[in-house]
Amino acid sequence: MTLLLVVAALPWLMSVALRMYSGRIENHFAPQTTVSIFPILAAVSAFAVAASALAVASVLVASKRGVAVAIGIAILGWVAWRLVLVARHLSRVLASARDAAKFGENADAGSRTVVVDSPEPDAFAVASGGGAVVITTALVDALSDPELNAVIRHERAHLRFRHTFWTQMVEVAAQFDPLLRPVVRHVRHAAERQADEWAARQDRPATMSAVARTVLLRAHLAQQSTALSSTGGDVVRRVRALTEPPPPPQRRPIILAALALIVTFSAISIALVDVVQDVIAPEGGEAPTSVFR
Repeated sequence: MTLLLVVAALPWLMSVALRMYSGRIENHFAPQTTVSIFPILAAVSAFAVAASALAVASVLVASKRGVAVAIGIAILGWVAWRLVLVARHLSRVLASARDAAKFGENADAGSRTVVVDSPEPDAFAVASGGGAVVITTALVDALSDPELNAVIRHERAHLRFRHTFWTQMVEVAAQFDPLLRPVVRHVRHAAERQADEWAARQDRPATMSAVARTVLLRAHLAQQSTALSSTGGDVVRRVRALTEPPPPPQRRPIILAALALIVTFSAISIALVDVVQDVIAPEGGEAPTSVFR
């Protein structure tokens, strides 16, 4: 039982470590690496936390001791509640995707762009309905042609690199494990940075100007000018990054270390799930509490 508790604690330590490290992600990981690696890390961590909670709860309930059973049931209740939150989040995402699909269905077949008549300056990418870049007439009128082209390239980058998929992966993980909430913010910022860098490959000054001007145009719609929902990420840091050279290629040892963590905690999850299975249907006469004795 002692070894079970030690192994079961590792996923929680992983979540705490990801939360504490999230503020330094940008120092060690390029945007494109952050967008793909950290959603996987978060998903593996959240699944491992779920496996940990279920393993401990199963063993406690199987012990048939009053206090232990009560604690086990409470843990199972927490897991059930977190799964309800995940289901609610996915329901909202699917409903939003269905509503947004009309943009993809009405997009120009060649450019996959839709111009919407609106007094609010905005641009966003829609992954559903075949994918589309949506731009309002107010933003078209406010930006120069180079800036507008930079905005379109930015939004197309979101579609090209499947940012909706990656950001929703980390969102779902954080819905189950609230310790991962700060990771969501940094992954979303990295997605904006990757899209910025993709757009800036053709015209870096125009991309920087487009980001800055769009923020100013939409400043009245946000409570904080440095984190606007329309443009995403920390806009001040994004503009500052565009005044500097593009980020260097990701160092391979860091990627290998992240992959090692993913493999390690996947293995831990499998071991913990096996504990749950042994409680529900023990194999070979082995008592469930003896698995990690």
